[in-house]
Amino acid sequence: MKKIAIILLAGASMAASASAGMLPFANSMLTLKGGYYNPSGVKGNGGLLLGLGVGNAVDDMVSLSLGLEYFGKSFEEKQEADTSSTTGITTTTMVKVLYEHKVTYLPLWASLNITIPAGGAIKPFVGGDLGWGLAKVSYDYKDTTIAADKITQGPDDGFYTGFGWRARGGARIGLGMRSTLLLEASYNGTTVAREEDGGWERELDMSGIGIGAAIELKGF
Repeated sequence: MKKIAIILLAGASMAASASAGMLPFANSMLTLKGGYYNPSGVKGNGGLLLGLGVGNAVDDMVSLSLGLEYFGKSFEEKQEADTSSTTGITTTTMVKVLYEHKVTYLPLWASLNITIPAGGAIKPFVGGDLGWGLAKVSYDYKDTTIAADKITQGPDDGFYTGFGWRARGGARIGLGMRSTLLLEASYNGTTVAREEDGGWERELDMSGIGIGAAIELKGF
């Protein structure tokens, strides 16, 4: 844990220095990211992932960066009535929303990116991330007659934290003199947890596959 914390601190210092133009690297960078992420411990088929990163290119092959990302997912638990109505070509069903369940995940990553030399405008790259994440699980009960301890999925609401890693790979497509389009696939190996009574921990598995695209702008 101490080694990861040191790496993250170094990444944060590097990014802050880069934004101030203090590092002797080739170019400072700003990255805007969007994509799809499907963590194992979250019900459903994944959701939208957004990110913002700053860093510096050491040379044409290697860059270092620090990034913050956001993932949010929500769904409703519904109860259907026993009766339905069919009129003409339409069928309606009586439903009641019992509660809305939300998961929010905010990972902070220190990243190393390596571009593989190749001719042409499209160049493959690989990357590795080490980071720390904060997740929040919450329930919004619509039916006040249902107690939290009666819900089969919980109660697991609260804040979860933990260190993690991610591996990435994809292609860099040059757009202009200082702009690049990144297409990537990734695997996140993070599990976050919170302490429970009696020395137990409740874990939330955030490991999963993601795909996305990003715009990288140099000269900031």
